[in-house]
Amino acid sequence: MKITLIKPNIGIRAYSGQADNASMEPLQLGVLAALTPPDIEIKMYDDRLEAIPFEESADLVAITVETFTACRSYEIAAAYRAAGNPAKILMGGMHVTLLPDEAQAHADSIMTGDAEDKWPL
Repeated sequence: MKITLIKPNIGIRAYSGQADNASMEPLQLGVLAALTPPDIEIKMYDDRLEAIPFEESADLVAITVETFTACRSYEIAAAYRAAGNPAKILMGGMHVTLLPDEAQAHADSIMTGDAEDKWPL
């Protein structure tokens, strides 16, 4: 199994006037990676610092969604689908917990609340 973890940017880096150039480590991705069994391959992408390879194969793409990254998170999910990538899209985070119906419209599945008690596969 292969899982891709994504930390979205505030906006699209190439042309967004609201691009987040901060590079503080995305703690939530590290926590999920640490909770994942070692036989599962993990890739992590920080959209603030690097391009996301939407065509790269994965079984699951997990996107952490904060309110200020929600629009970009939904763009990322759409880009995976537009690339013909069959990966399932999972969204979680504070925004998903607060607005689950909105997030569900952009994902195959959502996770509300803290991931620590739900993530271990």
